[in-house]
Amino acid sequence: MQLKTKVVLTIAGLLLGVSLVGSFFNYLKNVRDTQAQLQNTSLPLSVDNIYTEIQQRMIEPLLVSSLMSHDTFLRDWIMEGEADMNGIVRYLTQIQQKYDIFTTFLVSDVTKNYYHPRGLIDVVNDQNSADAWYFRFKDQAEPYEINLDYNAHLSDTLIMFINYKVMNYKNEMIGATGVGVRLVNIEQMLSSFKARYKYDVYFIDTKGELTLYAQELNKRGNIANIEGLKKIQEAIFSGKQTQFEYKDKAGEYLLNTKYIDKLKLHLFVEINKKEYLNEIQKTFYLNLIMSLLVTCLVIAIILYTINIYQKQLVQLASEDALTSLSNRRTFNESFEAFYKLHQKGLKKITLLLIDIDDFKEVNDLFGHLVGDETLVRVAQLLQAHVRSSDVVARWGGEEFAILLLDVEKEHAKEIAQKICQAIQNDAFFLERLRKPLTLSIGVGELSNFESQDGLVHKVDNALYEAKKAGKNQVVVV
Repeated sequence: MQLKTKVVLTIAGLLLGVSLVGSFFNYLKNVRDTQAQLQNTSLPLSVDNIYTEIQQRMIEPLLVSSLMSHDTFLRDWIMEGEADMNGIVRYLTQIQQKYDIFTTFLVSDVTKNYYHPRGLIDVVNDQNSADAWYFRFKDQAEPYEINLDYNAHLSDTLIMFINYKVMNYKNEMIGATGVGVRLVNIEQMLSSFKARYKYDVYFIDTKGELTLYAQELNKRGNIANIEGLKKIQEAIFSGKQTQFEYKDKAGEYLLNTKYIDKLKLHLFVEINKKEYLNEIQKTFYLNLIMSLLVTCLVIAIILYTINIYQKQLVQLASEDALTSLSNRRTFNESFEAFYKLHQKGLKKITLLLIDIDDFKEVNDLFGHLVGDETLVRVAQLLQAHVRSSDVVARWGGEEFAILLLDVEKEHAKEIAQKICQAIQNDAFFLERLRKPLTLSIGVGELSNFESQDGLVHKVDNALYEAKKAGKNQVVVV
């Protein structure tokens, strides 16, 4: 029997014997560590996941509302006399369908007409209490507001309206536009967090009122009147602390808060420790059974799969061995993920392709060891000039690539020029190479109808033009 087989079978046998004892002691340790784990890891990470979904479900309508308010068609339509009723109906309907929003609307400050995808449905009047929202919103300084209200013309359920002022070219208000999201959809989203994460998620306004919450939440009203929360409300609203512990009759809670400026609301994510411990206990028994089954299964399949996993691990290597940057495969995977976000209109993508000028001379004159040191130093300087959210990779040989997210093309050009200057003035190159090292850089932004390969081809041509034009320069396409 091969040594590898003997070792594998021995390990599998030990796992089978240790699983009972190990699972038990792990359970005891998990119970002791639960609070620290929740407070420092699980809860903060879940808050980030929850916030990401809230951005999509609640902040995206805010962005749509902003887009409508700055639309030149909508501005011009009001300023030109609101003559084409079919035009505004088509516009509001298309926005509603494109973004899958419950309703869209426009109120003209000139005629006080209230337009909807169904047409003209009302005329706002300052004597009508149902229209008070418009005149209050008109007098406030903020360009937008989030308002929870009923609208008899649209639905008998509570609606979250996102109102945005429409300004003419003299920056004078000529109306209000926006979208409406049914509150029942928000409540369902908050209920789903309880099912997925075991957390209660709800929103508090700046006055302390519970504004948005799932129906099963056992809290209502103002947090100043809720046992436990009233003791920490000052710390919550001061913004100096985001993690809390408090007690009430139902149990002990861990709470994370996050202020969402765009919504003017505080996000509360909390968990009852008792509920979480019950889940750990259920998980313990499940893990114990699964560990026994898996250990037995490992004995049968480990010899068959070990070589496959070894090959997969090699293939999954994602880091360039010399520079510690992402390799080309990892770069392409990141590019694919960002490209999908770009297609949804969530991210701008700008690509930089970078080539070290006359790198062959470095290897020829100083040797490959200095050449490798040069590549490593260039990689360090590239990383120092971009954000952690951007992607820097070794493209191949003496070429590098950078993906910049949400950066305008002109700003990307400035970044590229700063990189060139930093490389050219770096003391390491001046000392080791006895002359400045220079780069040629191609820069391009992904357009709406462009493929990933199309962007790479375009920027590669720009890099070629930089080389052709004498090197040591940045060419933007």
